[in-house]
Amino acid sequence: MAFYDRLKESRIKAGLTQEQLAEKLGVAKSTLSGYESGNREPTVATIAKALEILNIDANYLYQDETKALTELVISLDDKALIKKYHALDNHGKEMVDFTLEKEYERSVALADQKSKNIIKMNSRMQLNAAHARTDIDVTEEMNQHDDDIMDDEDF
Repeated sequence: MAFYDRLKESRIKAGLTQEQLAEKLGVAKSTLSGYESGNREPTVATIAKALEILNIDANYLYQDETKALTELVISLDDKALIKKYHALDNHGKEMVDFTLEKEYERSVALADQKSKNIIKMNSRMQLNAAHARTDIDVTEEMNQHDDDIMDDEDF
């Protein structure tokens, strides 16, 4: 929910009409309507007044915008790495880009393999449980058959 949605919601919860809140804020009803539709931006002084009148916190009004900003924040360690990268010549940047791409591919493949192993292990436990319920001795051939089924992507 955006700032303007929360402003409108807060006004309604306070039991105020647009006319009433606009009057208390010292703005025209059309101006308040613009704030609530996202077509106009209130001044800091107007926001401060609205917070007081509506008895709400700025964090409530701006929580989505604040969340979006925090996602853009870069850590000091990341900034240091970026600074070093920018100081590299073209050859150095190519080497870093190549290494980064290969390590990324390796990491993704490793994570994918771990995921497949977990699925296979869970399936093996389910198959063993199924075989256990039938009171038969599970042979290595049966296990191999089950593995073949589990490894078959078309199955």
